Amino acid sequence: MYMLRRLRALIDGNIIALLLLIGLLGLISFTGHRFYMYIATLIMIFGIFAMGYNILFGYAGLLSFGHGLFFGVGAYSVALFTLNVYRDPLVGVLFSIPIALLTSIIVGILTLKHGRVYFAILTLALSMIFWSALVKLRWLTGGSDGLVGIPKRGVHVDLSAPTVFYYFTLVFFAAIMLGLYVLNKSRYGLLLRALGTNEDRLPFLGYSTFTLRMIALTISGVVSALAGALYAVFYSVVTPDVAYWTFGAEPLVMSLIGGSSYFLGPLVGAIIFVSLTTTVARFAEYWMFLLGAALIAMILFFRGGLLGFLESLVGRFKLGVYLRWRF
Repeated sequence: MYMLRRLRALIDGNIIALLLLIGLLGLISFTGHRFYMYIATLIMIFGIFAMGYNILFGYAGLLSFGHGLFFGVGAYSVALFTLNVYRDPLVGVLFSIPIALLTSIIVGILTLKHGRVYFAILTLALSMIFWSALVKLRWLTGGSDGLVGIPKRGVHVDLSAPTVFYYFTLVFFAAIMLGLYVLNKSRYGLLLRALGTNEDRLPFLGYSTFTLRMIALTISGVVSALAGALYAVFYSVVTPDVAYWTFGAEPLVMSLIGGSSYFLGPLVGAIIFVSLTTTVARFAEYWMFLLGAALIAMILFFRGGLLGFLESLVGRFKLGVYLRWRF
């Protein structure tokens, strides 16, 4: 009976939609259309990036302008490891996890004891320091040219075929999304959300806000680094641009588009953002202008994100009982 109650507590609209999306992504490869697989791969990678970012932003209420640091750490970890130590993309991606964990702890020690505004500024500063180091240390990172030739074919796996790499990314995507969903439903997920709503009450309940912030930053940093590692293997090249602050602000935009107070909001935002940036760039000469106008319109007129707008629409017209989408 207890297990049945726990199972019923875990099932809501989020997990149903997530499983349907994973199933749909699994079917895309059967189309044999490489452009569709390319778009879907980017959606999965940036979906991981945005969902990881929202652990810090949507849950803990901490705004970071330096998440390009973690994405870049993941990308350069797999690049340096596979090019200089062991030529295998799977081992390289897994190697990026402890590196990201160590980086997250160091960043947390330097930033989390300060206020929210100072945290945002410090993460931006650390990201730019990392970007500058990538540009200056040409002997190690290749400078502004970056590192090329990141192998897709290694000792344990061969990801050179587009379909194989697609399913490789899908496995990581599914595992990370399901893991984040379990976290969202767990006690720690509730505590992390409490950071963003009323963190002043947590010490009275016996919890350390610094410890919970460190947990949020660590999870966010590791997940973002995994996205960076997959990105580097996908393109077989990595440049310092992935650590620049404008790139690190993209998951913030995705979270705002989809709705940062919804579990699947960042993923919805990633789908919209990647689709816009890819399709508009192909067919329009002034794609940056059109993209900016579209994003501004979505953020201004869809307060609470797209999922927030849909939820209010369902409630306004009483379209029936809808499933719970919020945290």
